[in-house]
Amino acid sequence: MLEVISNFMPILNGVVIAVIGILYLAVVKNLNASLKAKNEQLSFWKDKAKDLEKKTPEYIEEVLAKRIKHREEEIKRLDTDNFENLKLLRGKTKALESLKQQLQTTTTLNRALKYYDFDAKEEIIIPDSELEIEVLGEIAVDSASILITDPLYIRDEWQNDIEFEDIRLYKHVKNGKVYQYGIDFKNYSEILEGFEKDVNELISDKTLIHIEIEREYSYSLAGAAYASISKDGYGELEFKKGHKGAGICVSTVYGDGYYNVYGEKYKGKLVRIFIDLQ
Repeated sequence: MLEVISNFMPILNGVVIAVIGILYLAVVKNLNASLKAKNEQLSFWKDKAKDLEKKTPEYIEEVLAKRIKHREEEIKRLDTDNFENLKLLRGKTKALESLKQQLQTTTTLNRALKYYDFDAKEEIIIPDSELEIEVLGEIAVDSASILITDPLYIRDEWQNDIEFEDIRLYKHVKNGKVYQYGIDFKNYSEILEGFEKDVNELISDKTLIHIEIEREYSYSLAGAAYASISKDGYGELEFKKGHKGAGICVSTVYGDGYYNVYGEKYKGKLVRIFIDLQ
């Protein structure tokens, strides 16, 4: 019996190896087919993405800008001999104006207000004609600045222990000497030693230039002040842990007073606000 089994073992092993080989080929073939299908899907979606990209305002704006540059170069070339090319020059100029108008329209569309319409279940661009403007009220200002923030953060994140440091530095353009407000002069109507003009005049004629100091825009009265008196006139305040988003403080144009706040409504819902800073 053992002899019979031993005689059949090579045949049995061959059958097993053949079956394994067939299964291996089937798996490889299946993997190749799956990979090919994935590549075809990837290629399909890449083509779709390219088509969608070409429909975006950004892409159209880029194309129009290139066309405008090309037309301007043509007009410049034709202008060197505009007597012979007057008719052609006029045509090119007209085409250029048309392209610029298209670019302006595309840019406006790109900056237009977008809104998720729950009825249509998609994001749409709101036409200006469907926006309602309403005066929401006034903001009283005594710090020459306005802070936009979430009221809840005032309770949890506001830092009262940070003191404001009024450091104002001015450098003499020619000799490089630095003057500090409160130390070298007490007010801007003072005449500095060695000058015949007061500080305001020296700043006005650019004899003295203001030195911008890097400040931390902490979520505090000091941080808000640093943001509003910065060169940009605004700044994004930081949470206690150092990340931004606690609020935005902006300076007003004319200092203290009352400033109007306007709202835009779409289908009765407030979708955007404007603050008049002057």
